[in-house]
Parts: sequence; structure tokens; C-alpha cells
Amino acid sequence: MDPIKEELLQLLVKAAKTNKPSKFKDLKKYIGTNYDLIGLSVPGQRLLFKKGFSFSRLPVDKQLEIWDQLWTTSRQYEIMNFALMFVSQNERCFEPAFLWDTLKNWVKQVDNWAHSDSLSSVYAHLLEKEPSVVYAQYMLWNKSANPWERRQSVVGTLYYSRIRKSLPSFEKLLAMLSTLLTDENYFVQKGVGWALREMGNVYPAQTLALLQQQIAAIHPVAFTAAIEKLDTAKKDELKQLRKFLKKQQKTPKQG
Repeated sequence: MDPIKEELLQLLVKAAKTNKPSKFKDLKKYIGTNYDLIGLSVPGQRLLFKKGFSFSRLPVDKQLEIWDQLWTTSRQYEIMNFALMFVSQNERCFEPAFLWDTLKNWVKQVDNWAHSDSLSSVYAHLLEKEPSVVYAQYMLWNKSANPWERRQSVVGTLYYSRIRKSLPSFEKLLAMLSTLLTDENYFVQKGVGWALREMGNVYPAQTLALLQQQIAAIHPVAFTAAIEKLDTAKKDELKQLRKFLKKQQKTPKQG
């Protein structure tokens, strides 16, 4: 085994014996990953990361090279989390174009929502810094055969809208969403619903109009996520409209 991987794995095993375990009994199933898990809780992982590793005093560019290699070659879920923690804490140490060039392929190793969302946070920051380059890649991901790339094309634009200093226009966001409204992948639909919810925070009137216009076509998974933060009256109104239109679709036409 690679010495660095062995070092991290040994630290994880040791920490898992002394720290409080994850609250989820079947963490692998909850996350939905095929990667190996030690089962160390997220606070335990953060504490271990904060303590540092044998290479943590190297220049940040050298550390990024190590984490990039670990991300692309490791089968250990927590080690990949460490790579995401490093990038999240040090993203402002790098030129955005350089960091994007390094990280844009990380999505290919994603197989679960937790890694996907952490990566979305970084990608959203880079979209603010390099909008034309990152958005062009999102457009390609939007039509990808890889569902995690399709998910990134919508979640990676708005993660989270309240902390973004700049956001794509409503029209650009709509272009991404429109191609995924009928997507059959559960996690893509969760992403669509999440994006609709965040769009409502930034473009409330336009997003509400979109929900009303497409309400019968929106996937149930996306619909549930999209309206979860609305006030009760508006939520009930949309539910009734959706129910009415769905019933109309099922009613045979006379003639």
C-alpha cells in the first residue's frame, strides 16, 4: 500500500476506536456509496484532519498534488473526505483557473450524495471566479451519461445561494433545469428540487411562475424538495394545483 494511504488509514482506524462513532448504524447505506468506510463520525474526521498529517507542512501546491492523487486512487470514503476538507479550507490559496483545472475531473470519482454536495460547494465558488469556463463545463455535464455530473450542473450553480456573491442569471439556471425535469435518476431529481428551492431564494417571482407552469411535469422527488421551504399556504396552493392538473391528465377526453 502507498505509504501515505497507509498512514491515513491507520490514523482513521485508531481514531475510530476512541471517538464517538457515526450515529447511523448502516452508514454505507445511508450515504449510498461503494467506497470503504471506517465509520468515524464527521466531527471525528474534522478533528483528525485538524491535527494534520506527515505532509501537512509541505507547501499547499504540493499538498494539493497529494490530495489529488489520493482522491483519484483511494477507495476509502474518509480519505476522500479529507481531500475535500483540504480544498475547502485552502481554495483561496490557489488561482481559480488552476484549481478548476485540477478539480473538474474529481466529479468522475463521485458515487454518493455526500461527496457530491461537498464538491458542489467548491465548484460553486469557482463558478463565481471563472464563470464562463465553469458554466461551459456545466453545460456539458448537463447532458452527460454520468448522473453525478448532471447533478453538479444544477447543484453546483447555487450551493448555497445565501453565501454566493454572484449567481448565474435565471435564464442560465433555467437552461440547466429544463433538460433534467424528466431525468429518471433519483439523485439528479433531488438536485433539481434543491436547485429550484435555492432559485426561489434569489428569483422568487420567476421561480414561482416556473413551478406553476411546470408543476405537472416536475418529478415528485424534485417537487417535494422544491417546495419544502415555502410557507404553508403557498405550499398547499401548489399541491392542489398539481393534484388538479395530474387528475386532468388522467381523465379520458370526451368525443
